[in-house]
Amino acid sequence: MLKHAASLLTLCILFLLAGLLPAAISLFSTLSDGPALTSFITGFNLRAFFNTMVMGLAVGLSACVAGFTIAYTIVNTKGFASKTARTIFPIALFAPSVMPAIGLIYLIGNNGLIIQTPLYGATGVFLGALVFTLPHATLQLLLSLERLDAGLILAARSLRASPLKGFLTIILPHCRAGLINAFLIAFVLTVTDFGVPKLLGGNFSMLATEIYNQAIGNQDWATAGFLSLWLMLPCILAFYFTSKYPMTVAQAGDIPARPFSEHPIGWSIAAWLFLIFEASCVLVVIYGSFVTFWPYVPEMTLANYSFKNSTYGIDPWINSFVLATSVAAIGTIVSFVGAYLTRRVKNIPPALTKLFSATALLPLCIPGTVLGLAFALAFSGCSIFASATGAMTLLVFNTLIHLYTVAHITAGNTFSQIDPRYETVGESLGVSPLSTIRLVILPLCKTGLGEVFCYLFASALTTISAVVFLYTPETMPAAVAAIQMIDSGFISEGAAMSTLIFVSALAVRIIVLQISQTK
Repeated sequence: MLKHAASLLTLCILFLLAGLLPAAISLFSTLSDGPALTSFITGFNLRAFFNTMVMGLAVGLSACVAGFTIAYTIVNTKGFASKTARTIFPIALFAPSVMPAIGLIYLIGNNGLIIQTPLYGATGVFLGALVFTLPHATLQLLLSLERLDAGLILAARSLRASPLKGFLTIILPHCRAGLINAFLIAFVLTVTDFGVPKLLGGNFSMLATEIYNQAIGNQDWATAGFLSLWLMLPCILAFYFTSKYPMTVAQAGDIPARPFSEHPIGWSIAAWLFLIFEASCVLVVIYGSFVTFWPYVPEMTLANYSFKNSTYGIDPWINSFVLATSVAAIGTIVSFVGAYLTRRVKNIPPALTKLFSATALLPLCIPGTVLGLAFALAFSGCSIFASATGAMTLLVFNTLIHLYTVAHITAGNTFSQIDPRYETVGESLGVSPLSTIRLVILPLCKTGLGEVFCYLFASALTTISAVVFLYTPETMPAAVAAIQMIDSGFISEGAAMSTLIFVSALAVRIIVLQISQTK
């Protein structure tokens, strides 16, 4: 096959290790240079850890219940209702986590449109995290339910089993892996998120914001590093259980998807309440971005999009767009090269393949806040990253490492679905491997390439935790700028910046889908 495949895979490994090893060494050296570890175990730090774990559990369980309700309704309805629900539920995937937080302030904050409540604290963090994680949980459970053989439900009915018994003995056991994955994803996203607790946390301390306060506010890097290890612990446990309960694949053959519930009315009402709540938290921010000054001057205007009250103007959005495009382009290429070499090339030593696979999975265990802090400790003193171009390069490198695992897994799954005999046929016909890849493999991977590109672009555009320690005034990302605008009292301008992020991510998604579907 490829003459230098082993060397190319080695370069991929070195690329990942270049980001992971220096960051890990710097983080642990900061701990070793600090005071005794027992000095970090204070009542305040323990409370932040306890709050984070309890919030992660509460949001994880709630997201599973709400996500299952939505997925169950989508599978059991047809026509316009099902298509509309499928369109609405992923809406928060394209928004930064600050966007649902702003939406909650508009809807149920001190000057809310619906009710006026003391939103800041545990309640605000819970609701914001639930909106932020709901589409992720729904997607996992929708995949599980769509793979359920409806014939099993019909067989249970013919045996006169009650609907409740069929639900408990057939549907729930089938969705066990999906429920576990949905819970773990929602849990990890909640405990590692920075945007929601920063805006809505109030006096309710969370580990992600406390790490930031210690590092940036108090310049106490040792305490920040110690809290980072606490934050890594639940992520490592979640990674272990995710690998233990992988998503199952349907065993029923080519059975067409069809509804398996005769009375989904109750499910539908609950599902639409969740969907309306999620969509309202996003759409009201778009409305608020056109309000002159919320809530005191309700007249509509476009002035918020000039960002005249911000020092940086529109530059943060441009920075985020450059960051997202760079991460998506480089990440798509690197992930597909690595996945192709490990899945399709036969002459690479197995030990090297296993080393790359293990290295590619490591970023999944590291929260963005921890990775960003470690990068700041490892590379902040390097003169090469002092310029605006160098600082943007560091942001791209950090974000790419942070998001790489999902891109690698998606690329690997894409190659697993392609007949492995294409390369053999091409070789027997005397066609060069590169020609086979260009003419056969890449066209077959077009959809997978588009999915990886869209994931990397949207995630890089909306990320906060991975970049909050690394940006400079010249490279400030849009999501961070939105938080600063809101902290300064200009919530309408923060809503406008969040809307730009949302529209950009959604527009790129639509464009890439159109390109990938063209023949």
